[in-house]
Amino acid sequence: MSSRLYDYIITVNDTTGYTNGNNFIGLGSGTFGIISNVNHATSNLKVRVANVLQEYTVGEEVTSNHYLLSNVISVQTFASGASTSSFTLTGDTVPDFANELVVFVDGVYRHDTDWRFNGSAVVFDANALPGQSTVTVRRETGNVESQSFAASVLSLGNVASLSSTTITAIYSNPFISSTHAFTQQPLVRLFDIYYPGEWYPPNENGNPSGKGAGLPWPSDMPWRIAEVVGDIHSDLQYNVTFGTDSYIPYPLESDGIETSSDGTINDFNIKISNFDGVVTAFVENPFLVGNVTSNSAQGIVNGELVYGLDPRTVVTNVHFDQSVVDSFYPGANSAWTKSEADKQGETFAPLKYDSRDFLGGVIEIRSTFANHLNYWPEYSTIDVLRSNTVEVINSAAYRVGDVVRANSNSTTATIVAIEDNGRVIWLDNPVPGFGGDKLFIVNPDFDPEAYVKDTFKIAELATLNEKFAEFRVTSWLQYFKLQLPKRKFYRNTCQWEYKGEECQYPGPGSLAIPGTIPQKTSNANPIDINNQIAVSAAEDDCAKSFAACKVRNNTIHFGAYPGTGRQIPKQ
Repeated sequence: MSSRLYDYIITVNDTTGYTNGNNFIGLGSGTFGIISNVNHATSNLKVRVANVLQEYTVGEEVTSNHYLLSNVISVQTFASGASTSSFTLTGDTVPDFANELVVFVDGVYRHDTDWRFNGSAVVFDANALPGQSTVTVRRETGNVESQSFAASVLSLGNVASLSSTTITAIYSNPFISSTHAFTQQPLVRLFDIYYPGEWYPPNENGNPSGKGAGLPWPSDMPWRIAEVVGDIHSDLQYNVTFGTDSYIPYPLESDGIETSSDGTINDFNIKISNFDGVVTAFVENPFLVGNVTSNSAQGIVNGELVYGLDPRTVVTNVHFDQSVVDSFYPGANSAWTKSEADKQGETFAPLKYDSRDFLGGVIEIRSTFANHLNYWPEYSTIDVLRSNTVEVINSAAYRVGDVVRANSNSTTATIVAIEDNGRVIWLDNPVPGFGGDKLFIVNPDFDPEAYVKDTFKIAELATLNEKFAEFRVTSWLQYFKLQLPKRKFYRNTCQWEYKGEECQYPGPGSLAIPGTIPQKTSNANPIDINNQIAVSAAEDDCAKSFAACKVRNNTIHFGAYPGTGRQIPKQ
């Protein structure tokens, strides 16, 4: 599936209160978008619009963090035995929206047979609310007036807002400008290859979403490689740095990403060079991921807690040793490798998830242009460095006016003259460095959000030999096609969360069970996991069986299908 990160860079008067992921609505134009990035220093917001037929305008007021579809209009708490169970709504209240109200009690959905709306308040029947409860009333305000391909202007009268400001300037995404430019820059495809045991997909911290929390982190993963397309200087070395990630320029071929007539993304093949045996090492290495059972540490990797780390690499650990990090690992908080575990006399327990040739591995492909990388991919190596004069080993794509820096120092300088067919470069100030350093060209249009991303799963290792490996990949959405029916027909295993919105069990205490006619009440006692009377309310737990539902008088909400699975006698 393809996705862009943003469409516009919008400058506003004040970015206070704006955060990534917030909604962003123009009060004049009615344009709706999502904030992808906030730069408080420059007062710039990167925004992706939801409808290409709408556009923000300079000078209009904009607001952020709206609740368009589920606006909380009343949250009140009352004590057991209170004299009233009527809750007057606040905010945008009119007599004709009763059919738009949704009511929750302590976070549990309550059917509209449990309450009524009298024009200004939600009223519960006597004794319908157990104990001390929090009543939340939401109004579903979905926009039902929009027509296909043309969203209507939003009605903002009932929308809550946390902050507002004014647009002072609007700039198009430079990636889009590069796409439509008359002279095309080299296309760069960035491949992030994740092992099946890693977290996925990335969250706002740049790491996967918590499903991998507590799992060992695979050594040397994710594997990051890059393909530079359309560059005539392919015999030179490349530096591919994008944001905080560095990629290895690698000989590979990938088919074009094509979309079929029904909108699905077709499968395609990726052929990666295997002359150095890297792919073979990943595929056949049974020790790619594992845990040292006696001396492993936990730590934070990309903002997530993981296990299986070498304690000598964990900064907060008393055994931290910077020399170990510099010598044997790519950085701090690194996973144990089999070789290091053996050298230290530790027992390495392999935990490789899948030995079937990377089947199920995730490949993210970010497509950008060379001028949006941190540095121009091409560079030369410093031969001699004299103050503000640099002699390079061979000429590269240096131009007068380019900003350059050595890879060993962050100080930059501007090229003022070039001589000797590009081998001698004059700078406006000295660049600290050494002979053998790389002389990078800083990209003035560097933008870590200027890309289009496609996500795929590895479906097959088609070929693996000493020359290349060829993978067949399929779209992330195609890999996870919906199963029909979406709910499985379990015979005696309830799929609902106990006391959740679907279960609706109010808890012990002979309380009214919603939706029962005639009215039924819950079991007077708490029931434990064995369907026996529990010692205390803390042990009230459901066995998720029909018997557990029956003892609670709640079979009307049983989340399984007792009639399935029966055997039909043979004739």
